[in-house]
Amino acid sequence: MPHIGTGGMLRALEPESGEQIHLRIDRGHFAPDDFVLQMVAERLAQPDSRTGYLLDGFPRTQVQASAFDKQLVAASLKLDHVLHLQVSADVLIERLRKRGETENRADDSEEFIRERFRIYEDRTAPLLDHYRCQGLVRDIDASDSESLVHASICECLNFTLASPAES
Repeated sequence: MPHIGTGGMLRALEPESGEQIHLRIDRGHFAPDDFVLQMVAERLAQPDSRTGYLLDGFPRTQVQASAFDKQLVAASLKLDHVLHLQVSADVLIERLRKRGETENRADDSEEFIRERFRIYEDRTAPLLDHYRCQGLVRDIDASDSESLVHASICECLNFTLASPAES
């Protein structure tokens, strides 16, 4: 099952085609909805996504969620689960700060992390109600270790994923 992370896809854009996108991300903002929707649609059209996929970081806005719902209906598909990894801002800041030490990402500074968290609370968190009404949301305590969070995800999805060390 492919793990389709929109953040990684956006960071992997070639500088020529993604310069404006990179500038937005570097300022702590989301990429434009239409761009993300097209990028996700193209990725989901690839053969390895036909039997299932794990979307990470999508949808992030109501516009994306509504458009994606329409795409699913048009393709006679449905979501099985929406995983909500719950973690405090302090834990998240510490984790991303550590990641920033090894990966040297501009978007892992505390200022950007706090801005992203604010944007998440304003624009993405409300989507949980949209999916909760459909009975799709599975809340997972993500403040534990990576291996415990992984086990919780597998239990929630009722199958075994490769362990974090193997992926």
